[in-house]
Amino acid sequence: EDLKSGLFGWYSYSLRMGKHSKWRFDRDPGVHDPALVQSVISSMCPNDGKRHVAIEWASFPSGYADDKRSYRVKRQKDWLQMTPEEIANDALASVHPVDLNAFYDAYAPHAEIKFVVLNRDYTETIASHKDWDTGPTTHSRIISGFMIILSRFLTSHLVDSITGTKLWSLFCLESIFAKNYQSASEVNEARRRVIFELAFFLDWPIKECPDCFSHWHESTKVPAQLLGPDNMKILYEHMSALDGI
Repeated sequence: EDLKSGLFGWYSYSLRMGKHSKWRFDRDPGVHDPALVQSVISSMCPNDGKRHVAIEWASFPSGYADDKRSYRVKRQKDWLQMTPEEIANDALASVHPVDLNAFYDAYAPHAEIKFVVLNRDYTETIASHKDWDTGPTTHSRIISGFMIILSRFLTSHLVDSITGTKLWSLFCLESIFAKNYQSASEVNEARRRVIFELAFFLDWPIKECPDCFSHWHESTKVPAQLLGPDNMKILYEHMSALDGI
């Protein structure tokens, strides 16, 4: 919860829930607030001589317009009526659920930051939450807008400003799906390569994980069946507009 509190402004929500009373702020500080940054780093990474790893996986966008959690900027109902380009250029969307530029600039001097970019089939992504944002086509517009926002950040941050090493790496989820291979040995080898490449990127000493997929369950959803031909046609148009993103 410490990192979430720092990134999203959840600390005030946590205080109301009786948690994190150690954070003595009289207001909701910004993500780049030096005192907040130091509190988050100290809490997550005690000076015990060990190397600590924190993983944050919140989606873009996150939460709901009426979310009880104290996001600094919540999901906006206005986005329901916007085009992807309008969302990508919206001042509130650019800092939801967190201002990535401010986060990186504030935390990079204190911790090694790396972004793991997971590339998933677009229609499967929309089908997973087809009822969000009033329906699949509107949800697709919003997702497209945030893909543009994320792309802008990633293309402007190719390397770490502190270490000069690669800041982010893209991993295609299709490469670990069993349905894309002819045999179990092919699946296992593909997954082994993904684990190795991920560990290599993160500079972790152990590059193998035989049990990492022991509890993995592939989705059996068929987007075309769930969404229907009319929605699929619009989604393909949205995908085409994202070419190069």
